[in-house]
Amino acid sequence: MISDLELLDDDGEPVRGPYPGARAPGSGAAGPYTGVLAPPAGAAGPYAGGGGDVGGPPSGGPGDGPRVPAGDAPAAGVRGPRGRPWPWALGGALVASGLWGGGLAVHQALDRGPDLGGYRATDGLCAEAPLSSLVAAYGKRGATTSDDSTRHPALDRAYCSVQLGEQPTAYEVTIRYELHRQVDPGAEFDAKERQSLLDEGPEPQPVAGLGEQAYFGDGASYADLVVLDGHAVLGLSVSVAHEYDLDGEDFESPDEQEVPPPTDVKGPMVEDMRQLMEVLRGAPPEGLRPSPAPTPGAD
Repeated sequence: MISDLELLDDDGEPVRGPYPGARAPGSGAAGPYTGVLAPPAGAAGPYAGGGGDVGGPPSGGPGDGPRVPAGDAPAAGVRGPRGRPWPWALGGALVASGLWGGGLAVHQALDRGPDLGGYRATDGLCAEAPLSSLVAAYGKRGATTSDDSTRHPALDRAYCSVQLGEQPTAYEVTIRYELHRQVDPGAEFDAKERQSLLDEGPEPQPVAGLGEQAYFGDGASYADLVVLDGHAVLGLSVSVAHEYDLDGEDFESPDEQEVPPPTDVKGPMVEDMRQLMEVLRGAPPEGLRPSPAPTPGAD
């Protein structure tokens, strides 16, 4: 009978397992598997961390924990999953998208400029002003004595005056309009407009229910109403009309002292101002469409 060949290790001892040169952990210690050789680290076998196919301790031996098949064990240096990272990535993407969208909206709003509340420019201020209440109080509407307007990317202005009644008892109505396209005029409105138009006049008083802020003041020969409504500032004044000769000197007629100053005019002025504000927030009438605003930086 021919015996099987035995493999010897470096000390001349027979090798009892299929992995020469590797001794089981705890070699020399008392136990049921003393001297049993373990497979080298990384060697293939049905039990990761345990013995090989032949001579290895059975699964569930003393000191052994649960065994994991080698084919299911993670590769060396690779950590197993600790949760799914995609919800965090999705949340970050949504936050970034929201911030980008908010920044874009702010940028577009800055490009468009402030909200003008529907107000527009006009090249025919007196022609658009109805003045129906003042006409009823002071007589028929006469010719427009002055009419001027300027356009600018930051500020549109219009100024005009028209005569009501007939000499020697005529009155002049003056209208002022500013549309601030970039700067809010509200910061300076109170400081500028809460002062008498003339030195002898009393301090203007607030008018409730007209625009954001409004002041009315009157003196011996005039009455003045000024309104702030968003980025628009409007003024309406009534004064005794004066005639001038060809040299520009004030023409004084014998009946001039008989022209009464405008009295009880606050109500008609407030009503006409309210109508004018509505007109300037609407579309201009045919034939009075304002010219295009100049481009910033253009000559």
